[in-house]
Amino acid sequence: MHSPQLPTSDTLWKVEKNGINPIGPSTRHGNTRDLFWVWFAGNLSFTYIVIGAVVWSYGLSLWQSLLALGVGLASFVLIGYLGLPGLATGLPTMAYSARYFGKRGNRLMASVSWLNMVGWETVVLIIASYTVATILHLMFGVGSSAFWLVSSLAVSGILELFIAFLGHATIEYLQKWVSYIFGFLTVIILLSLLPHVDWHAVWSHPSGPWLSGVVPAITVVVAVSALSWVTTASDYTRYLPSGIAPRRIVSAAAWGAILPTALLMVVGLLLGQSVPLLASATNPVELLLHWLPSWAQIPYLLITLVGILSGGVLCAYSSGLSLLAAGIKVPRSRTIFIDAVLSVAASLYVLLVSQGFIANFEGFLSLVAALLAPWVAIALFNVRTSDRLSGSAALISWAIGALLGLATTSTVIFNGPLAIGIFRTSSLGYFVGFAITAIVYRVWMAAAGPSRALPK
Repeated sequence: MHSPQLPTSDTLWKVEKNGINPIGPSTRHGNTRDLFWVWFAGNLSFTYIVIGAVVWSYGLSLWQSLLALGVGLASFVLIGYLGLPGLATGLPTMAYSARYFGKRGNRLMASVSWLNMVGWETVVLIIASYTVATILHLMFGVGSSAFWLVSSLAVSGILELFIAFLGHATIEYLQKWVSYIFGFLTVIILLSLLPHVDWHAVWSHPSGPWLSGVVPAITVVVAVSALSWVTTASDYTRYLPSGIAPRRIVSAAAWGAILPTALLMVVGLLLGQSVPLLASATNPVELLLHWLPSWAQIPYLLITLVGILSGGVLCAYSSGLSLLAAGIKVPRSRTIFIDAVLSVAASLYVLLVSQGFIANFEGFLSLVAALLAPWVAIALFNVRTSDRLSGSAALISWAIGALLGLATTSTVIFNGPLAIGIFRTSSLGYFVGFAITAIVYRVWMAAAGPSRALPK
């Protein structure tokens, strides 16, 4: 494969030198196709099949389920829109966030972003380790002993963390080829699952409730898709030439993420009737393995491994930028070692000590997401303008929304005092936090007067 010529500060197969500094015009390169493939590969995860099954579990008809998926996945437009400051300023998302949260307030926001990213890195490593162990078992007959689980973790960790260590140019290049090769193979594997669909039951399923069915299903889709990525959007647009039309940025990022996610979720939705345990399976990768013909099992596991690691690489790279924005004074490449210690240690605990811990860990990430939703509300107001508001205004607005969001959020480790009724079985708490923050911050903006144009 021919390696493209890139600026020396962002060179293929070499460690990226830039941190959270602005990327200047002489270093800009690439096009929106590159951005499309970054988000396509980053969302080529078979775990999205589970979310499709979760949507079906709300008891909806086929058209209601597809509507919930469509509305929920439309939130990926946020990723494109929040990437525009990177194009305009050359800054990653959490560095640009300091322009409206202030230096001190943004350290808190960047820390929340880092917790979210390193948490999902850990989830990726755990699933990838189980997948590698299963491949080894099928190919060589080895058992699931502690030695082989640790070996599987080592393989997964090296693949995920080393690519993130190299940085932007290598990530962008590999994501393109992952999309080409494994995107095609994913379609083949999904087609081999379709014979298990009970088409008559799916087509004839009656409509379900709107308030307690469709609405919660939409919130779940948003929570596990776009909301997981919101603090990373500009990390992958800041190297693009500034002359690119903003609408092309939004379109490339949104469609790059929507297409693979929609494909996987729709298949999960269709399988939800035939495989009712899929929505709650602790190891959905292994569950689906038994529904595949023997010829497809190893390719399926390899695709699952590469797809989930492609998302993990983005998490690891962006977590490093968030850590720098939080005030850690080390080169970007060294932040990977901090992530490695924490994510590998947590993964070892799950793999060797308590497999049930993963549910509590995912519950913790749900609480972190309740802190991210109010940040999104403020970030959206500051995509194209730099407000006259102080960092205190943003921080106070965020705190009000975050408290109400947590109060209406229900997880396996925490139930807010207002998380009752529909809030207990949905992700509506995130929307409460978002809406309250947006209202408070917008009123504050109106009182402060006109905004200034976005500084370069």
